[in-house]
Amino acid sequence: MPLLSFRHIARTLTVALGLLSAACVAQADDGYPARIRIGIQKGDGLVALRASGKLEQAFASHHVEVTWHEFVYGAPLVEAINAGNVDLGTVGSTPPIMAQAGAAPSVVYVAYAPPLARSYAIVVPKDSPVKNVRDLTGKKIAFAKGSQGHLFVLKAMQDAHMAADSVHFTYLSYGDARAAFERGFVDAWAVPDPRYADTELATGARTILTIGDLSVPQYGFYISTRDFATRYPAALRLLFDQLALQTGENLAHPQETARFLSGNTGVPFDVWNRAIARLEWGVRYPVTEEVIRAQQDAANLAFETKVIPRRIDVRQAVLQIK
Repeated sequence: MPLLSFRHIARTLTVALGLLSAACVAQADDGYPARIRIGIQKGDGLVALRASGKLEQAFASHHVEVTWHEFVYGAPLVEAINAGNVDLGTVGSTPPIMAQAGAAPSVVYVAYAPPLARSYAIVVPKDSPVKNVRDLTGKKIAFAKGSQGHLFVLKAMQDAHMAADSVHFTYLSYGDARAAFERGFVDAWAVPDPRYADTELATGARTILTIGDLSVPQYGFYISTRDFATRYPAALRLLFDQLALQTGENLAHPQETARFLSGNTGVPFDVWNRAIARLEWGVRYPVTEEVIRAQQDAANLAFETKVIPRRIDVRQAVLQIK
């Protein structure tokens, strides 16, 4: 055989062995996916974890790639998880309820955040005559349809003994709601941090109710698909444990975190500085009975006010990570 052929064969074998070696190195450990795709929203604790780079470091030893995908609010994130484009994300109480009652039955609760208290509010313009929720009778309130704000407003009205149709709901994205609020096209707005803080600082918006004032607490949740959570519980535990460590560090140093996030997200320091003091960041698992009962109350309200077409049993969509 000509020398050239031997050299060609040798080079071919070298390349093949190199590719095989690279594939072996890149192969994820047993019980871990090759890649984990995480959905985030502007004000959730995952934003700080992404900015830190520590999750990538933790997963690197298991040969897992981490990718991040940003969403404006919860409903599109649920759709992305249900479609198989995202593996995990955090949302408020409303999106997973709508998912279970509708076309996303594979979406499950895998962990939860502390009860929402001060990071979500119903605000009115600083010179508005509205003093409380009952004063909104016959007026317009904006929020994103299917967002945490949707059930927040409905629960606030239920607590105030108001009929669900006594207030005009205006379904707007956050950007459109901000414009409508500033121009006086709506009388109130249900808005989360950091947009809540931004609106206070920019317009002097006045708070008439925070989400922690509700008679039954509302929670944030970490959601995945039943298939992913069943196959990769170790990956979720690693993610949650890293998030808990990062959250503790962030909340212990709020101003430093505000500066860090301002540079990473483009949201001004003053906004983050105000928001961080009241954000309910954190992650807890498995999901407790108390949390399930509170979420069931929200689901019942969603059915009674025709947000969802049928009654659901929240417990059926809980997958416990232990």
